[in-house]
Amino acid sequence: MDISPRNDVSLTRARPAAQPPKPAGGALPGRLLRAGFALAVLGTTLHFIHDRFFVTASDVAIMAGRTIVLRAPIDGRVVMSPWSHGQNFAEGHVVAQVVNDRADTQRLDELQTALATVEGEIPALEQRAAGTAGLLNSAILSAEAFRRIRLDQLRPRIAEAEAVARAAAARLKEAEAAAARGEALQRGGYTSAAAVDVLRRDLAVARDGLRAATERRTALLAEQEGASLGVYATDNATDRSISQQTTDRLTLTLVEVDAMLAERRARRAAIQQQLDAERQRVGLLREAPLRAPIGMVLVQLLAQPGEFVRPGQDVARFASCGERLVRTEVEERVFRTLAIGQRASFRPAGAPAKLPGEIVELVPTSLQPGAPRMRPQAVVQLGGSEGVCETGRSGAVRFD
Repeated sequence: MDISPRNDVSLTRARPAAQPPKPAGGALPGRLLRAGFALAVLGTTLHFIHDRFFVTASDVAIMAGRTIVLRAPIDGRVVMSPWSHGQNFAEGHVVAQVVNDRADTQRLDELQTALATVEGEIPALEQRAAGTAGLLNSAILSAEAFRRIRLDQLRPRIAEAEAVARAAAARLKEAEAAAARGEALQRGGYTSAAAVDVLRRDLAVARDGLRAATERRTALLAEQEGASLGVYATDNATDRSISQQTTDRLTLTLVEVDAMLAERRARRAAIQQQLDAERQRVGLLREAPLRAPIGMVLVQLLAQPGEFVRPGQDVARFASCGERLVRTEVEERVFRTLAIGQRASFRPAGAPAKLPGEIVELVPTSLQPGAPRMRPQAVVQLGGSEGVCETGRSGAVRFD
């Protein structure tokens, strides 16, 4: 085959034209850009891994005071002003009143009636005691007058008895002398035995007369002594005079009246004490004010003015102003690393400053059947929060 130079040229492959060389410094910015991007991705990944596995923190946190719920202590109607959310209440301020217009007052009415009865009986008994005391004084004066008169009567009778006794003694002496003369004359034969017997009989009568007079005087002296003591022992009367018996009867009546008066006064004191307690009880059942135990802020009204509530029913929910609490949800792994008293800090959303605090409560996940599934929670109390009422601020919590 004849091969011409034209065919050699056609079979030879064409070469590209030489391009001008690129400048040496053009590849450096691109490499730096790619390296910076790779470092940024690596740093973001490392930061995510660090925050995810090595930092104990939570981004779901709400700041609020300790929850306080006011409940109705009695049945009744709620009387309160139309408070708005966020209303502040100082300690002791009346938030609402529960008024029960149908409170049972039967026991109160019974005690009031009993007290009125006793108070009506006491003046009557006092008047009766005063009258009895007046009659008793008169009876005492009458008995004393009777005693003096009786003594005055006994003195002349005693004197009379003494005179009779002296006369009997004189007659006895005379009879003794006559009997002695008669016996002497009989021995001399100058008188008869009958005459001597008469003289002896007169002597015996004189002796009996003296003995009777002496006994009569003794009886009168004993009667005088008894009368001086208020005892009257006579043949035709009792040992107590009518005045003394009246005095005894009035004294007994006065003792009985005084006892009744003391019993009524004791009953009045007891009924008054019961009445005071019953009034206090009825007052609590009839009207019960709901006061703020501490400074707090209203979170939610659970009952409206005019609504009828039952004992124990929630009326309003408040947040305490005495402390600020942050409730935050954490993951299980973070919850296991926390402890009561551990330091923490809260950063409110939109605020650069951190608020220091410490963990005061840890709430684990509820495992009871039927209970809602919730993440573990930690409650952090912030420091320096006295008198501050803040609620509802969200933010993040970081645990040290």
